[in-house]
Amino acid sequence: MKYSEYFTNCSKRFAQFLSVVIFFLLVVFHLPVSAQNAKPSDLNGLVTDSANKPIAGVTVEIREKGTVASSDSSGNFAISRSQIKFFTLRHINYQSVEVDVDSISSPSYHWVLHPKVNMLDLISVTASAKPIELRKISSSVSVLQKGAPELRQIQTIDEALAYLPGVSVDRSRGLTTTGTHTGVIMRGTGSANRTLILKDGVPINDAYTGGVSEWNSLAGNSIERIEVVRGPGSSIYGSNSMGGTINLVTQSPSDKPTLGADFRYGSMNTYQASVKAGKQFSDRWGAIVFAEYKKTDGYAYMADSLWKNYYVKPSMKLLNVNAKVSYHFLSAGTLTAIADYNLQQPLSGTTTIYDDRSAAGNYQLRYTNPAALYAPDVLVYYNVQDRESNAIKWNQESNAFDERYYDSRVPLDTYGLIAKVHRTWGANVVTVGADIRFTEVVSRKYYYEQGIQDFTGRQDFVSFFVNDDLDITDRLHANIGLRYDHWANRNGKFFDNMSGNDIAISYDNASSDIVNPKVGISYDLLRNLRIRAVYATGFRAPSSFYMYNAAPLGSSFRLGNPRLKPERMRYSYDIGVDFQLSDKLELSGTLYTSQYSDFLAAVLIDANEVPAYLDVKGLPIRQYINIGKVNLWGAESFARYRLTPDFSVQASYFYNSSEIKRYETNPEYEGNDMSDNPSHNMSGAFIFDRTQLFHLSLWGRHTGAYYGDLENTPERTMPAVTVFDIRLGKAIGPLTLNVNVTNLFDKRYYGSYTSPTSYYYAPGRSVFAGISYQL
Repeated sequence: MKYSEYFTNCSKRFAQFLSVVIFFLLVVFHLPVSAQNAKPSDLNGLVTDSANKPIAGVTVEIREKGTVASSDSSGNFAISRSQIKFFTLRHINYQSVEVDVDSISSPSYHWVLHPKVNMLDLISVTASAKPIELRKISSSVSVLQKGAPELRQIQTIDEALAYLPGVSVDRSRGLTTTGTHTGVIMRGTGSANRTLILKDGVPINDAYTGGVSEWNSLAGNSIERIEVVRGPGSSIYGSNSMGGTINLVTQSPSDKPTLGADFRYGSMNTYQASVKAGKQFSDRWGAIVFAEYKKTDGYAYMADSLWKNYYVKPSMKLLNVNAKVSYHFLSAGTLTAIADYNLQQPLSGTTTIYDDRSAAGNYQLRYTNPAALYAPDVLVYYNVQDRESNAIKWNQESNAFDERYYDSRVPLDTYGLIAKVHRTWGANVVTVGADIRFTEVVSRKYYYEQGIQDFTGRQDFVSFFVNDDLDITDRLHANIGLRYDHWANRNGKFFDNMSGNDIAISYDNASSDIVNPKVGISYDLLRNLRIRAVYATGFRAPSSFYMYNAAPLGSSFRLGNPRLKPERMRYSYDIGVDFQLSDKLELSGTLYTSQYSDFLAAVLIDANEVPAYLDVKGLPIRQYINIGKVNLWGAESFARYRLTPDFSVQASYFYNSSEIKRYETNPEYEGNDMSDNPSHNMSGAFIFDRTQLFHLSLWGRHTGAYYGDLENTPERTMPAVTVFDIRLGKAIGPLTLNVNVTNLFDKRYYGSYTSPTSYYYAPGRSVFAGISYQL
């Protein structure tokens, strides 16, 4: 072999050897590196809450394999991480966590799970003197937030309340019912003026009758939330809060622009259109405005045997404009201004046509600074109304409505100040405040060819209150409140010249001092389960209409009484429970018992007790007096279950029993039920809501039978009724097409019943279709 060949062969062998050596060295040196970065065969996990308390029962789920492990009582679990890319940690009370295995370099890892938000975490701005979580509130509370099924496609705001336990809504002639004739009654207290209604924290019960004439005065598209607090709230809000308190909270400007429009048309030639626009324009200030217009022609609301061919179907025109402007001071709180304008023009009547016009304005300015040590909340407001009515009688001779009966005008002015300061001392959140309100009523009525009949009066309140929201432990909370009210009716005057002589009367002032306490306690058995109990009292001051008015009303002549005392809720006890199981199930139940006394009633009096200068037109005379004692007890319950994220069912049941314990002028009433007080109210809904597809909900309401008078006359019994509504909506980008059908099966039932010759049927089946746009 030649040397060159030998060298070449040696070179090849060396190269082969060197390659083997290099490969071997690479393998040898690579193994430790690979071993260092290799995945361990097991992963040990620990799950706790933010307080570092271990969470038992957390499942480890792998897609297509299901649950492979769960945490023990110490919060520990172990899994094999081989061939696992992702897994999910789940617990019924905590938010789920998605885990990428490749992101974990250690064989042991600690996860902190955050609780799921449930109904007890909601902040209530109504149930206490300071905004606070529901879990720390002892009262029975319902909150309808913007987007809730009850608030979708509603025609009136009170319509959404009809599905809540403890609340009865009477809108006997549908959309043609004026605000003054819309009744929202809580816990069977028998009168709408025993429920306090707030608009952004401002009382809107008027000083004329104490009722709420402004149910139609807020654009439906302006609602951010509705809070319903059952039971007396006079320890915070004073007069009228005997059965409960309802707060209508409007939307505020946000960073995301708000732009929307809605138009609907339907039965009874009904138009409804609304627009809204707003934005937070900078860190400092923002603005939002809402406008709404409604028009309806109504329907023949009496039976054919009672409806005469010359009767006029009722109609309604309604305009609302609501605006809000907010300004944020740097580290110094927020100033908010609100202005609302409402115009109602209802036309109604049978043998007499009432052509009405009511204009209302609500204005408020509020300053809050929750970050301050002594956190101020100061609210000044002015509410003004001007009601006009022209009454025209049917003239059988001319076969026309051309006989002028009377013209009336009732201006109402209310202005007030609510000032509060919040301070936290350890476990105590103490609120001290003052509430000052002044109202003036002027009622002017001119009867053609007869004369003038006027009455005027003032009603003033000067009140002070203190409230303590106390965290006794992490789970035990207390609400303690006390309010003092000095109530006074002043400058009551009556003028009448219908007898041919000028009669002018100045009434003595009436006043009283009232103290209302509240003591409540709530305890978290679990984070999602609490029990609660509360004791409270309430009152309602008599309004000017009941003290000074003297005029025909319905089938009798009503005589005022300047010596009236406030109605009193002597006591009210609640005990209840609230429970939420994950995002699947919500349950709430309350038992209550209460007693109220000195309630106002219009009782028959003898004609010789009526001043000679009054022309009662041959009608029976009723005078308002404080009378009697009524015991109430009942149960409220609500349940919602989500079968899937898109499909849910809900139901509520309300039972109320009322018994007249004392009735001085008619002892035979004792033991009877209060009138207009159904014992059983039920509601329910099936709701499917998937944004990509459509919204479909079926709603049902059942109202049990009840008596129409205190005599509990069988012939005056209002029969039980069950009605169903359906709502359908289909989203197409920013547009939504919607259809509503109310009284789906065209059930004919009484909306109200006063006598065999005078009763109203509620609206029959009504269909409305529309389109809405939301940015």
